[in-house]
Amino acid sequence: MDAEKNLKKLSRTSIPMNFVKKCKGSWGHTDWLEFCSSLEDKGYTPIDFGAVGALLETKKTIYVEKNK
Repeated sequence: MDAEKNLKKLSRTSIPMNFVKKCKGSWGHTDWLEFCSSLEDKGYTPIDFGAVGALLETKKTIYVEKNK
């Protein structure tokens, strides 16, 4: 499976939003590295981690809007 397919597959799951919720919309480098590692463990690699970061930022915007 290629990186683009894995990103699409990931975006259809609750995994990104669950991470954002767990971190309450704010995460550090260690949290990011652990998240990336968890994606590898779950079989989502290869994946463009830059695009994953953008996906998380989108989910963060949704999270922040819902929790104002």
